[in-house]
Amino acid sequence: MRPPRRAVLGLLAAAPALAQPRLQPAPWPGRPLRCIVPSAAGGYEIYARILAPRLSELLGQPVVVDNRPGANGTIGMQELQRSPADGYSFMFAHVGAISIGTAIYPNMPLDPVEDLAAIAVAVTSPLVWSANPGAPFRSLPEMVARVQEEPGAHRYGLPASGSIPHLVAEDFKRRHRLDLPAVPYRSTPQSLLAVIAGEVPVTVDSLGASHGHLVSGRLRALAVTGRTRSDRLPEVPTALEAGLDTREWVAWYAFMAPKATPPEVIGRLNAAVNQALQEAPVAGRIRELGAAPRLSTPAETLEFIRAEKAEFGAIARAGGIRVE
Repeated sequence: MRPPRRAVLGLLAAAPALAQPRLQPAPWPGRPLRCIVPSAAGGYEIYARILAPRLSELLGQPVVVDNRPGANGTIGMQELQRSPADGYSFMFAHVGAISIGTAIYPNMPLDPVEDLAAIAVAVTSPLVWSANPGAPFRSLPEMVARVQEEPGAHRYGLPASGSIPHLVAEDFKRRHRLDLPAVPYRSTPQSLLAVIAGEVPVTVDSLGASHGHLVSGRLRALAVTGRTRSDRLPEVPTALEAGLDTREWVAWYAFMAPKATPPEVIGRLNAAVNQALQEAPVAGRIRELGAAPRLSTPAETLEFIRAEKAEFGAIARAGGIRVE
């Protein structure tokens, strides 16, 4: 007995689908990757550009640095948040954008710590208190004593409101009850030049930004804010070593990804970053700039940036620091 014509047609229609091989997902990465840096060219993006060529080699695809400055890093972070969570877009950003912004800026459109995925803290740099060579103090304890003796008579140069130097300086002032008003400038170069010119006697900023002026003698280093002395300034004590009431402070820079990026992709990115940081050409170049490579897992990175967010939030609340 012949099968009904309708049944035969149904089998024929289904045949191509049954015969079609099952498609496997393309291996990652299969095309170039984009590293968003939420700042203008010429700043901390240099660390991303040092790492990018080696990451390209390790991942087998070009890693292209994409500067997206504006709104204190928010524009670049929102660009990352809107990107597909497929591992082809990730971000390299600084502590201010990741862990400080939510503490000081009202109406932040996202919380980077909770709305993005942590990959790795890759680079750290201590801050350094530095003074005009003619300032009436030669060490950080001497500065504290002088300001306590002459409240309000001295000021410090502030490179940018809401920056890590701002919060570090205000926390230090609170701990030591210092009447040391801030003079805000629009950028780190401007604040450093103001100290060199004698407009203000002292400032605090990243070692990488200050190092050239310190080596040339245009600035005098008073203390570094790390836990140990810097290899770049081995003769300069730490603030902790000087017996002052403070904690270890470092500027840091981390890789982040869209929140739903697959854990296996996060793991491969983390492994590539850590491998690059352990290799002499990359690590040596970072150290030449006064910074240091840092190895971390994604879990350690998330724990660290959450702790930093809490710490900066407490400082901002204690000092009433808000930036409109």
